[in-house]
Amino acid sequence: MLLANTSDALNLLANSLLWESGDEVLITDLEFPSNVLAWLRLKRFGVRVEVIRAENGIVRLEDFTGRLSRRTRVVSVSQVSYKTGTQLPFLPALAQEVHRAGGLFCVDATQALGRVPVAVDGADYLAASSYKWLLGTHGVGVVYLAPSLRERLEPGAAGWYSVDDLFRPDRFETFTYKQGAGRLQSGMPNFPAYFALRAGLECLLAAGIERLDRELRPVVAELREGLESLGLPLLTPAGPEYASGIVSFAHNRGEEIAATLAQRDVVVWGGDGRVRVSVHLYNDAEDIQRCLTALKEVMGGSTPAV
Repeated sequence: MLLANTSDALNLLANSLLWESGDEVLITDLEFPSNVLAWLRLKRFGVRVEVIRAENGIVRLEDFTGRLSRRTRVVSVSQVSYKTGTQLPFLPALAQEVHRAGGLFCVDATQALGRVPVAVDGADYLAASSYKWLLGTHGVGVVYLAPSLRERLEPGAAGWYSVDDLFRPDRFETFTYKQGAGRLQSGMPNFPAYFALRAGLECLLAAGIERLDRELRPVVAELREGLESLGLPLLTPAGPEYASGIVSFAHNRGEEIAATLAQRDVVVWGGDGRVRVSVHLYNDAEDIQRCLTALKEVMGGSTPAV
């Protein structure tokens, strides 16, 4: 299913479940605001949002299992954190534990899909935006809805695209949703963005995601080691099991650093108290050295303030 973006997808899930006071949603402090705000707004229904705090950029399976209870309705996590680049290596096991507790398992794959292998096994709901690793534009959210969940949701929105018969004789009195995931798509799709997404997918499928991830792992490791050698306070864990396409370091002038690097044709993202460097199929070891050299010049050889 294709929606407008991940924010819409997460809100749609949150609004399509019947909540009771005392229900809980479990997230981590590594989440992008989209995977926080959609759940926080449920507080008016008495829903509690429980936050697992990462330690040195890492959350572990036992951090989740120790917090699961019969009140846990949803566990929603990013496969790869937008902030630190931490990849959760235990998603299938976590899904199993969530289901054992009677909850639903939701995955935000925006910082993973198109760059590292992503599996829907165990996920009840998975969403990703198309603008980053998928090489698309803004305006498309790729959504997976597990067959076991499709008929259990009461869609939180309705439109002419989500119903079976638009012009049924009694259309001013009632309507029937489409079967399957189509019931969640309420209006006209963004077709130009779809075409851009298709072109990006063709490029990625030709490269092969598993091969891409395998070949870029040494490049990402070189980037992390280079940043560490500059004395920068890394947010990205060192273990290879947590590696993705992102390496981040903390800095209170991240936006300024990113803007200065851009003047040297080195594109990173600064903000949220850090600088984030992303490595994709168009990057190689030469790009990493260029980035590190430019960063050393920008920092003036001094250790940054966190």
